[in-house]
Amino acid sequence: MKIALVELSESHEECLYSQVQFLSGGASVDLYLHPRHKTQVAPYHHHCKEIFFIPIRFGFVKRIGLAFSLAKTLAGYDKVIFNTASSSKLLRNTVLLLNFFTAECIGVLHNTRKLESSFTQWLISSKIKKYFVLNDYLLKVVPKNKTIRLQSFYPIFFPPFSTPIEKPKGEIWLVVPGSIDFERRDYTRLITALKTTPHNKILKIVILGRLNGASKDGEKLLQQISENSIRHYFITFQDFIPNEVFHAYIKNADFILPLLTLNDAYLTYKISGSFNLAFAYKKPLCCHDFFTPIQDISENAFFYSASSLPEVLQSLAKAKTSSKPLYEAPKWDFTFQSTRYLHFINA
Repeated sequence: MKIALVELSESHEECLYSQVQFLSGGASVDLYLHPRHKTQVAPYHHHCKEIFFIPIRFGFVKRIGLAFSLAKTLAGYDKVIFNTASSSKLLRNTVLLLNFFTAECIGVLHNTRKLESSFTQWLISSKIKKYFVLNDYLLKVVPKNKTIRLQSFYPIFFPPFSTPIEKPKGEIWLVVPGSIDFERRDYTRLITALKTTPHNKILKIVILGRLNGASKDGEKLLQQISENSIRHYFITFQDFIPNEVFHAYIKNADFILPLLTLNDAYLTYKISGSFNLAFAYKKPLCCHDFFTPIQDISENAFFYSASSLPEVLQSLAKAKTSSKPLYEAPKWDFTFQSTRYLHFINA
């Protein structure tokens, strides 16, 4: 069977490796990618037959031409899996053109709300009838199109990165993965908690994203850290963090601290990449109790309330390791996720 796995956007490369691993055991897999992903996919290129980087074009006529060319190429596959099946005119046009061909199209949705309210998604669903979502709780969505079928899979498997890092003996690392973004993350709550916490030499907050004054949010966070004299708590990076280094810090984390703002969308329509990184390396999460309704979080996290974060940080530092049983369900195993994914692909 010939399968094309397609990512037309600059995001969501982290979801590709799991699918490549699921598929490569029994199919010939080609990747069609935005050029930005060239470096990220290098560690696992040998698991694919071919990798093609799509020359993104600007202007209406050039984009339509690219959609025609891409649709004609993808029509030669048995199945086409769109790793981001929304939010792109090139994707929409390509999928609409694929209606004239027999190749089955399957999509991965990163925000299930689009199935309920997006006209563009309705157009895309004229061809894509099967969608993956990225957690079991996201299966609750009710698509406008009643012919749509949904299944979940967890993209929680990554290449075996081997970059070593030195973690000082005795330190406790709480890792905050991702770009610096005050709209998505409540850094202010963390700053306040650390300011009111007695100085703890072993507690370190790893801000695992590029933190410098080049962005407004980066400048704001650096200013808050400096003004509150808590720089000693932080491990930060001024430049882009390579995948190998990024995953090395996740592997060495004692806890993952998503610091998400309390947005209902995270309870109903989408999942944070921080959660999936914790799942991937079976790390305990430290989350606001707002997220307790999500079963995977409630079973594998320590929670704080609006006022208890200082006490929880102190408690985690003293405990050093988690005594709570974590990740005991079968869903966390590769075989479970692979079997579910392939069954839906082939159903």
